[in-house]
This record gives sequence, C-alpha cells and structure tokens, in this order.
Amino acid sequence: MAATTIKSVMTPASNQVGQTVAVRQFKITDIPAAMKKIQWPVAADLMLHWFAGKPWPTTKDGGMEEEVKSHKKFAPDEYINESIVKMSWALKFARTKESVERLRTKWNNPAGIALIKKKMIPVYGGRTPGVYPFAFNGVASAVERFGYANSETIEFNQDGEDEVNELRAALANFNIHVFAEGEIVVTKKNVVFLPVRIGFYIEDSYDFNDGLSLYSQGLGYWNFDGIEADIVEGTKKNASYALEKNKIRFNSRGGMSPEKQAAFNEFERKHYMLVQNSDFREYREKNRKGGDFRVYSDILYESVTAAPIEILVK
Repeated sequence: MAATTIKSVMTPASNQVGQTVAVRQFKITDIPAAMKKIQWPVAADLMLHWFAGKPWPTTKDGGMEEEVKSHKKFAPDEYINESIVKMSWALKFARTKESVERLRTKWNNPAGIALIKKKMIPVYGGRTPGVYPFAFNGVASAVERFGYANSETIEFNQDGEDEVNELRAALANFNIHVFAEGEIVVTKKNVVFLPVRIGFYIEDSYDFNDGLSLYSQGLGYWNFDGIEADIVEGTKKNASYALEKNKIRFNSRGGMSPEKQAAFNEFERKHYMLVQNSDFREYREKNRKGGDFRVYSDILYESVTAAPIEILVK
C-alpha cells in the first residue's frame, strides 16, 4: 500500500508534517475486478484461476513445461480447466464464428481424413469384428488425448492495432479444433467410420511467457475502472492525471479540504498501470502463486450427413 502525505483542514497549523492518507495503488491482482466492471467475466475468471493456481514444480521459473505448451506432452489434471470457457460465449465474436464456419466445411478434407485414419488404425485395427460406438461424451480433453480431425488458429496482432475485446483479453491467440463422432465398423479386412455428428471446441495455454522475445509483451494500461489499450493514449491520460494532482497539491499548501482530498484520491485511482507478461512472472516468483494451465472449452455439437470413411488395415 502506497501512502501520500497531504495536509488536511483537520491538521493544526502548527503541524507542518501533515496528515498521511493511504491511497492504494493499482496492482495486477486488481485486474479481474476491473474486467468484471467492464463486463468481461470470462477473462476475469480465467485470470482468477491463474492467481489461485500453483506454479509448476517441474520448471525452474514455475511456468508451464515447454513440452506441454508445444503439445508434445499432456498437462496434469490439476493444470487443466474445462469449465470456464463456453463455445456459446466464444461464438459471440466474429473471429470464432468465422473459424467454426470454415471448419464445418473442411473437417473431412484430405488432411482431416488423414488425421482420422492415423488415429484410428492403432486403436481399432486389431479389434474383434463388430460395431463400436465412437464418442467422447462432451469432454474436450478426451478428444485431445485421442486426436481431432482439423484445426484453425485464431490470432490477434499483439504488437500493432487490432480490436480490443474480451476474447482477446481472455485467450489472446488460441486454437479451435473439430472432430467427428459416430460408429466404427470393424471387419477382418478394414475399419469403416460412420460419422454422425461433429464437434468444435477451443484449446489454449493460459500463461504469461514471452518465448525468445527480448521484450515482454504489453497487456495494456489498466486501472480500477478497466483498460486503455492504446499505450500512447494511456501515457497521455497518466500525464493529465499527474498534472491535476500537482495542481491540487499546489492549491492545498495551507491544508487540503475533504473535497480536494477526494479529488486527489480519484486522480490517483485513475492512474493507469502498464501491465506486461513479466509482471505476472515476477508476481509468481515473489509470492509462489500463479499457475499456468491448459484451457479447453465445452463442445459445440452439430449433426452431419457424411460418407463413410474406410480405413484399410494392413
């Protein structure tokens, strides 16, 4: 807690020290509340989940293992969240909706069918002839463990101009995956997959890593009321707030009235804090709290009419 020393009208004239009034500075732990104030509840809940999590015990800095982040290894259950992000929420944003529309038409393109065959041959190729259900019961992580059919990456321009909304604040760059469910018919010669429905879900890593970049990624200017995404504009506003505080100080040399004190505190409260990825890593190092985690949404299902996919078994 930072303290600003001011003179109040309640301070005797003989007291030249003045009265100390605590004006709490904005911290990164205040960001979720600011997000909720501007109606970004999903972004807030994801960040609160990060703050409540534990650092990874397998890495030096407590961040997510690179093998997990690069999809070479599956995350432990305690570092997976499948309850916060919903496809119904994500589809409110044009980028998500457009990606789902594209994946709807190419889930079974040549690349998609190749992935389906690659995953099914080792699982069903040696089974006793018969009909087997092929479904994941609405659990995205189960799909992820088996393998999806196709995928797209949604990206925002993090260094230049791009729209600022809750989707970007919550997930930044993320993946949308599509897969199929239905029945598997196993014979002595082949495996035939009969698609019945397709599903879409979001996959992402929630972390504050900067990779090999020499500079930490900026996450905007934040205060108790929300975000100012434009760094230039945030700097201008901070300069304006500082000027107003200095005016109040100058005009209160004989003692600060309650009204002026309230105005001073309000300008202090409005001051923006430039937030970067490194702020969260420093928080984790100092407090030993803050857990990177894998994000999976729920699944959006749609019925399909598609030709059987024949998988020859060698």
